[in-house]
Amino acid sequence: MTDSTRTTVHEDYAFACLSCGHGWEQSYEIEHRPDPAAPHGPPLVLYYAGGRRVRSPLSHPTCPNCDGHRLRVIRSGLVAAAQRAWGAMGVAGDRMA
Repeated sequence: MTDSTRTTVHEDYAFACLSCGHGWEQSYEIEHRPDPAAPHGPPLVLYYAGGRRVRSPLSHPTCPNCDGHRLRVIRSGLVAAAQRAWGAMGVAGDRMA
């Protein structure tokens, strides 16, 4: 959605936890709008996931499986591909759910 004061873009991120092996993907709506406190400064950037405002996925992400913070941000689609590969090998999907 675009108007004269804000722009919203859609981005997908995939994550892999280096502590427990959990992998997941998340879609975000990212809104860019002028900062009323600094009208000539950089815009505010707000992240939304599932209709809720959330922190940037790139600032201190947390694993929903183990609450760990040792994560890798990977290309969207890689988690689903890994889950399919694990399923084809007959491996339980608990490490890439």
